[in-house]
Amino acid sequence: MGNKKTLRTRLSTNRYLLRIIYYPWIVLPYPARRLVSIAGVWFLQYISRLRGTRRQQDLTPSEKLFDLSFWGVPHLDPSGYSLTIEGSVRSPFTLSLEDLKQFPAVERTIILDCVGGGRNVSVMRGVSFASLLERATPEAGVKTAIFRCADGYFTTHPVEDLLETDAFLAYQINGQDIPENGYPLRLVAPRKYGYKWAKWVTHIQLVPDAPKGYWEQRGLPDRAWVGDVR
Repeated sequence: MGNKKTLRTRLSTNRYLLRIIYYPWIVLPYPARRLVSIAGVWFLQYISRLRGTRRQQDLTPSEKLFDLSFWGVPHLDPSGYSLTIEGSVRSPFTLSLEDLKQFPAVERTIILDCVGGGRNVSVMRGVSFASLLERATPEAGVKTAIFRCADGYFTTHPVEDLLETDAFLAYQINGQDIPENGYPLRLVAPRKYGYKWAKWVTHIQLVPDAPKGYWEQRGLPDRAWVGDVR
């Protein structure tokens, strides 16, 4: 109980700090905001390297997992949860959490690097994006997957990036169900910054064009490979 309280307190603190940074940043004209974003990402990554964060390889205890939730944490009822895949697909579908657990499980030790410099190393278990894509049968010309979340957040990925990195959707972290870290389902997007790892995913829409996600529209790196600053 104490570990959960500590985690929630820390995540709440992170959220307030993010808001303090967000409001002066978002009022900047877009060109200036882009320049500030590029400089900020470069600076934070430089500090992270100096601190040795990028050398961390040991598992991060669940109560110390770093995360940010700008709008707070939506607590979803797992028994009523569902994931819908739609858009430019021949076989759209909706699956419950139990349905998703019937797919062959993917379990990997994963590194998540935050654009702000933090790092989590955890064991995540879930269902591969490729297997869901195969079931949906995308139409010719599909380029992008849009991930929509229960808190209103959304982000986008080129489908080729997700397949190249063996992306998956996790329902367990370190063997636990952790609402603060995206339970029942969060995207695991290896080698990309944490804001691309959508939490509380409820819809995946496949489209033929290349829209930008929430933070990308506002000035952060678009494809967001770790190391990108623009």
